[in-house]
Amino acid sequence: MRKVVGRVAGRPHARVAAAMLIASVTLTACGGPEVTFVSANASYTIEQVDELHASQGPPASVQGRHVAEASELRREALVELRSRGGEATELAEFITRTIADTGRSVPYYGEAAAVEGTDSWIIVEVWGPESSTLENTRIWVFALDSGAVIYSSTNR
Repeated sequence: MRKVVGRVAGRPHARVAAAMLIASVTLTACGGPEVTFVSANASYTIEQVDELHASQGPPASVQGRHVAEASELRREALVELRSRGGEATELAEFITRTIADTGRSVPYYGEAAAVEGTDSWIIVEVWGPESSTLENTRIWVFALDSGAVIYSSTNR
C-alpha cells in the first residue's frame, strides 16, 4: 500500500484519480439509501412474503439515521429507482402516488411479483417514530392493477 501511495504522490493525474476514488467510496458509505429492485417473475404466498420481509434488513446507509432525514432519504431512494428505468421507474411512480411522505419512512426494497396469484408490488421500508431513528421495518404488498393493499406487516 505504501508503494502505491508513494507512486500516486508523484503524479498529478494519479493524485486526482486517487482523491476521486476516496471521495466516491466516502460518499457511498455515508450517502443516500441503497435501494434494491427485483423483477424475477417470482411468486409468493403471504407466509413467503413474511419470510422475505425478515430477510431484507435495512441497508446500513439508512439504519439508525434520525427520522428528520427520512424525507430526503426517501427522495434519494425514489430518484435512484427512477434512474434504473423500466419497472423500477414504474415502482417509483407508484410509491410517489400511493404511499404518502409522512417524513418517517424510506423504501429500500421493491419487487414486481405475484402474491397469492395477484400481480403485485412488494415494498419494504424502514421507518421510525417521531423524534427517533429509522429502526423499524414494514412490508407492503399492493395489487399492481388497482393499487389496493393486499398485505402489510411491521417488524419492530
